[in-house]
Amino acid sequence: MNKFLITLILLLPIQFSELHAQVVNIEKQRTDKDKAFYGNVQAHMQYEKSKKVIWQNSISSDMYLRSGKHYLMSFTSWDYISAGKENLQDKGYEHLRYNFIIDSLFAFEAFGQYQFNDLRKIEYRSLGGLGLRLNIISGDSLKWFTGTSVMYEERFFTYAAPGQFHWRLNLYTNLLWNISEAARLSGIVYFQPSMHDFSNHNIAGEAQIQIKLIRKLSLVVNTTLTYETNPPVDVANFYSVVRNGIKWEF
Repeated sequence: MNKFLITLILLLPIQFSELHAQVVNIEKQRTDKDKAFYGNVQAHMQYEKSKKVIWQNSISSDMYLRSGKHYLMSFTSWDYISAGKENLQDKGYEHLRYNFIIDSLFAFEAFGQYQFNDLRKIEYRSLGGLGLRLNIISGDSLKWFTGTSVMYEERFFTYAAPGQFHWRLNLYTNLLWNISEAARLSGIVYFQPSMHDFSNHNIAGEAQIQIKLIRKLSLVVNTTLTYETNPPVDVANFYSVVRNGIKWEF
């Protein structure tokens, strides 16, 4: 049964940092439906005028194409906020990923990504890579995936500085646990060390618990932690975000 997920209200929002990780969590956007083509597109625009004119724009899309053992995914996101002539936020990414399903255990992966983030002083970061995805457990209540790949990354900044170029390993493990009909826990950890210097690495983790309150309404708590050993100038190595909210499914 297909479900459309709508976030109604964010409750008790706590944000220790408004900076967003350069490691984009693609795993939480994967969906598996019995269709050849499916996806969603969202667009939001807000106009506000007081002492300044404030614009808030957000566009995102998730697209999936399946044909036999071939699985193509495209994830797009862009957020922009301005107040008068001042740019408060401009960030976004495009991620394209191809899977060839070898058997019930293994899948070949190829991916590419382009992103930018003014808040983290990244003019752009682009990468591409190849690897394998392993389906360790695929039960009704517990799913566990892990993957390893090699990728090439280049990054340029919004200030005068040389670009950075790295060959990196991209290692991740992802766990989905349906504890009961009323509770679901998910978590993922990424580790992206430079192949030339393992002390230069990115680590990102995300955990989410969803607890059903009534038949269609659930409480959702999401925590994201990220550590980067070589961030842009005047940007913190470590940052975290905690979000609480409710979700209605129909």
